Amino acid sequence: MSEPKIFHLLHLAHRAVFRAADRVLAERFEITSQQHGVLLFLSQKDGMPMGQVASALGLKNAATSGLIDRMQKKKLIERKPSTTDRRSCTVYLLARGKDILQASQSLIATANREILEGFSPADKAYLAAHLDLIGKRAEAILKN
Repeated sequence: MSEPKIFHLLHLAHRAVFRAADRVLAERFEITSQQHGVLLFLSQKDGMPMGQVASALGLKNAATSGLIDRMQKKKLIERKPSTTDRRSCTVYLLARGKDILQASQSLIATANREILEGFSPADKAYLAAHLDLIGKRAEAILKN
Protein backbone atom coordinates (compact mmCIF):
# COMPACT_ATOMS: atom_id res chain seq x y z
CA MET A 1 0.00 0.00 0.00
CA SER A 2 1.33 3.44 -0.88
CA GLU A 3 1.88 6.18 1.67
CA PRO A 4 -1.05 8.59 2.10
CA LYS A 5 -0.55 11.89 0.35
CA ILE A 6 -0.40 13.92 3.56
CA PHE A 7 0.47 17.26 1.91
CA HIS A 8 -2.49 17.00 -0.40
CA LEU A 9 -4.92 15.75 2.27
CA LEU A 10 -3.88 18.45 4.74
CA HIS A 11 -4.16 21.09 2.04
CA LEU A 12 -7.68 19.99 1.10
CA ALA A 13 -8.80 19.75 4.73
CA HIS A 14 -7.26 23.12 5.62
CA ARG A 15 -8.84 24.80 2.64
CA ALA A 16 -12.30 23.35 3.32
CA VAL A 17 -12.23 24.15 7.04
CA PHE A 18 -11.12 27.75 6.53
CA ARG A 19 -13.49 28.37 3.62
CA ALA A 20 -16.35 27.22 5.86
CA ALA A 21 -15.09 29.34 8.76
CA ASP A 22 -14.68 32.39 6.52
CA ARG A 23 -18.21 32.01 5.19
CA VAL A 24 -19.81 31.64 8.60
CA LEU A 25 -17.76 34.42 10.20
CA ALA A 26 -18.41 36.75 7.27
CA GLU A 27 -22.16 36.12 7.35
CA ARG A 28 -22.49 36.63 11.09
CA PHE A 29 -19.74 39.10 11.98
CA GLU A 30 -18.29 40.48 8.71
CA ILE A 31 -14.82 39.18 9.57
CA THR A 32 -12.47 36.55 8.16
CA SER A 33 -10.90 33.63 9.98
CA GLN A 34 -7.57 35.51 9.90
CA GLN A 35 -9.20 38.49 11.56
CA HIS A 36 -10.74 36.12 14.11
CA GLY A 37 -7.23 34.77 14.74
CA VAL A 38 -5.97 38.28 15.48
CA LEU A 39 -8.86 38.87 17.89
CA LEU A 40 -8.16 35.56 19.62
CA PHE A 41 -4.42 36.27 19.89
CA LEU A 42 -5.00 39.77 21.28
CA SER A 43 -7.55 38.47 23.77
CA GLN A 44 -4.69 36.46 25.27
CA LYS A 45 -1.88 38.97 24.72
CA ASP A 46 -3.28 42.47 24.22
CA GLY A 47 -0.95 45.28 23.29
CA MET A 48 1.50 43.17 21.31
CA PRO A 49 3.83 44.53 18.63
CA MET A 50 2.63 43.92 15.08
CA GLY A 51 5.63 41.68 14.43
CA GLN A 52 4.53 39.32 17.19
CA VAL A 53 0.98 39.30 15.84
CA ALA A 54 2.42 38.39 12.43
CA SER A 55 4.57 35.64 13.91
CA ALA A 56 1.67 34.18 15.92
CA LEU A 57 -0.46 33.96 12.75
CA GLY A 58 2.37 32.77 10.50
CA LEU A 59 2.12 35.86 8.29
CA LYS A 60 4.65 38.21 6.76
CA ASN A 61 4.79 41.72 8.22
CA ALA A 62 3.41 43.30 5.02
CA ALA A 63 0.37 41.01 5.02
CA THR A 64 -0.20 41.70 8.70
CA SER A 65 -0.09 45.44 8.13
CA GLY A 66 -2.93 45.22 5.60
CA LEU A 67 -4.88 42.89 7.86
CA ILE A 68 -4.50 45.28 10.80
CA ASP A 69 -5.51 48.23 8.58
CA ARG A 70 -8.75 46.47 7.60
CA MET A 71 -9.50 45.54 11.19
CA GLN A 72 -8.82 49.06 12.39
CA LYS A 73 -11.29 50.43 9.82
CA LYS A 74 -13.89 48.03 11.25
CA LYS A 75 -13.09 49.33 14.75
CA LEU A 76 -12.09 45.87 15.99
CA ILE A 77 -8.59 46.83 17.06
CA GLU A 78 -6.45 49.91 17.38
CA ARG A 79 -2.83 50.47 16.58
CA LYS A 80 -0.68 52.72 18.76
CA PRO A 81 2.94 53.77 18.38
CA SER A 82 5.28 51.70 20.51
CA THR A 83 6.58 53.45 23.59
CA THR A 84 9.93 51.66 23.24
CA ASP A 85 10.54 51.58 19.46
CA ARG A 86 9.58 54.49 17.20
CA ARG A 87 9.60 52.20 14.15
CA SER A 88 7.05 49.83 15.65
CA CYS A 89 3.47 49.90 16.85
CA THR A 90 1.42 47.82 19.22
CA VAL A 91 -2.05 46.44 18.58
CA TYR A 92 -4.93 46.53 21.06
CA LEU A 93 -8.33 44.87 21.09
CA LEU A 94 -11.28 47.28 21.11
CA ALA A 95 -14.70 46.68 22.67
CA ARG A 96 -16.27 45.75 19.32
CA GLY A 97 -13.53 43.18 18.71
CA LYS A 98 -14.06 41.71 22.18
CA ASP A 99 -17.81 41.53 21.60
CA ILE A 100 -17.39 39.73 18.27
CA LEU A 101 -14.86 37.33 19.76
CA GLN A 102 -17.19 36.47 22.62
CA ALA A 103 -20.22 36.10 20.34
CA SER A 104 -18.27 33.91 17.89
CA GLN A 105 -17.09 31.38 20.46
CA SER A 106 -20.31 29.34 20.36
CA LEU A 107 -20.27 29.45 16.56
CA ILE A 108 -16.70 28.13 16.46
CA ALA A 109 -17.52 25.45 19.06
CA THR A 110 -20.53 24.32 16.99
CA ALA A 111 -18.43 24.13 13.82
CA ASN A 112 -15.78 22.15 15.68
CA ARG A 113 -18.41 19.68 16.92
CA GLU A 114 -19.88 19.32 13.42
CA ILE A 115 -16.49 18.67 11.85
CA LEU A 116 -15.68 16.03 14.46
CA GLU A 117 -19.15 14.43 14.45
CA GLY A 118 -18.87 10.66 14.44
CA PHE A 119 -15.35 10.64 15.89
CA SER A 120 -14.98 8.84 19.20
CA PRO A 121 -13.20 10.64 22.05
CA ALA A 122 -10.20 8.39 21.39
CA ASP A 123 -10.28 9.27 17.67
CA LYS A 124 -10.38 13.00 18.51
CA ALA A 125 -7.43 12.68 20.89
CA TYR A 126 -5.50 10.64 18.30
CA LEU A 127 -6.24 13.16 15.55
CA ALA A 128 -5.25 16.14 17.72
CA ALA A 129 -2.02 14.50 18.86
CA HIS A 130 -1.01 13.53 15.35
CA LEU A 131 -1.86 16.89 13.81
CA ASP A 132 0.27 18.49 16.54
CA LEU A 133 3.11 16.09 15.76
CA ILE A 134 2.87 16.79 12.02
CA GLY A 135 3.05 20.52 12.74
CA LYS A 136 6.10 20.10 15.00
CA ARG A 137 7.90 17.95 12.44
CA ALA A 138 7.20 20.47 9.70
CA GLU A 139 8.52 23.27 11.95
CA ALA A 140 11.66 21.21 12.59
CA ILE A 141 12.25 20.98 8.82
CA LEU A 142 12.07 24.78 8.62
CA LYS A 143 14.76 25.09 11.30
CA ASN A 144 17.19 22.82 9.40
